[in-house]
Amino acid sequence: MTLAKLIGPEIAEMLRSGDVSGFRSLSEEFHPADVAEIIESAPEEKRLVAFLAVDRKKQPQVFEYLEAETQARLLNDFKPDVLSHVLAELSADVRTELLQELPGPVARKLLEVLPAAERKATLALLQYPPESAGRTMTPEFLHVPAEATAADVLMKVRRYADDVETVYVIYVIDAEQRLIGTLSLRDVVVAAADAKVRTFMTENVVFAKTTDHREEVLKKLREYDVVAIPVVDAEQRLVGIVTFDDLSDIAEEEATEDILKMHGVATQNDDYFSASVFKKYRSRVIWLIALVVVSSGSVMVQQAYNPIITQLSLLAAYITMITATSGNVGTQSAGILIRAISTDGIDRRRLIGIFARELLVGVALSTTMSVLAVTLVFVRGADPQALGGHTVGEVALVVGVAMMAALLTSNALGAAIPLITRALKVDPAVTAGPFITTAADILTVLIYFNIAEWVVLR
Repeated sequence: MTLAKLIGPEIAEMLRSGDVSGFRSLSEEFHPADVAEIIESAPEEKRLVAFLAVDRKKQPQVFEYLEAETQARLLNDFKPDVLSHVLAELSADVRTELLQELPGPVARKLLEVLPAAERKATLALLQYPPESAGRTMTPEFLHVPAEATAADVLMKVRRYADDVETVYVIYVIDAEQRLIGTLSLRDVVVAAADAKVRTFMTENVVFAKTTDHREEVLKKLREYDVVAIPVVDAEQRLVGIVTFDDLSDIAEEEATEDILKMHGVATQNDDYFSASVFKKYRSRVIWLIALVVVSSGSVMVQQAYNPIITQLSLLAAYITMITATSGNVGTQSAGILIRAISTDGIDRRRLIGIFARELLVGVALSTTMSVLAVTLVFVRGADPQALGGHTVGEVALVVGVAMMAALLTSNALGAAIPLITRALKVDPAVTAGPFITTAADILTVLIYFNIAEWVVLR
């Protein structure tokens, strides 16, 4: 049970009775994330009161943990002094992410209340493309010149510890602000006080460019297992860092986006889960209309083979079973390849090996399901009228061969399409789910009835 649920009744009573000091005292005992959860659990009309009751120094930290919808409402209700205080004390990357989600006029209004330094830093981040390293980074980091001593670095750490994103990594720059090395806090602590930074810094630093997509930054953070990764501009000047906590946020957002795409939900820059009903409707109906149009091909194919169904009506009973199995196999195969593509450390050669093994797995699956389908036909049997003068063995032959051929085709299709779309620079996640299922349906119907035609008309 969460903290908010445990003390929810007590909080509700405090807010109902106007016990602001009691709520303030309670909020001082908990982590900002817990306080945010408590505020979210309060009635909507009491959330502003609850937030304002939190100690002023703690308010920006609590604000960062609130849901986006609650943040937007509070920003609209804040008085100018509270609005300026909260926005100014947010870390630059969090503030930028918040403003980019708001309508243009609202974002501009909020920028106007920021102090000059914070406004300049926020505008600098907003100039970079969405989902880029430049938009994701924070400009709040520690940096020192190569000629500084270990004692100088420790003094700077003590002075700026509360103002930067992390003190565990310090970056070394030259006179032109170019990145030339890094230091860990451990390196600094164990070094002699008068030792020059250039004598114990780590060179050949892994870095990202401001224009790199955030997924590329995510891969580097994972691959090199670092606390933070520096970001440089076109002139190789150090302009920001992306930290490990940004990594978890990015990973969750990208995973959510891929899952929504794989299930036929077109995603925009908005958070789907907090979007309006109309936006949710629009994002889903686009895919559904497209799939209905494509699926009409399957209907037309079946209509073309109506004479065969008229001759052997039992065939119609097994269409759904074969198309559903075929679609599931294709989606499974696509999901495996999409995951392989998005996983760090899998190169082209290994990816081809995974593709080949999936084809072998497809052979085993199609054989198993074909035997199962044939067995089912014999166990189920049929009355003579449904057979139209044919035998149960002939129906079993059609169903078994069609099941094997359809599954082999769908498995290969599901594995191949993500590789093809990747080569074409298209997001492979878009090809999964409904798209592959629909394509598999059409191919399966063609395979099924062509085999049936061969058996019935031979």
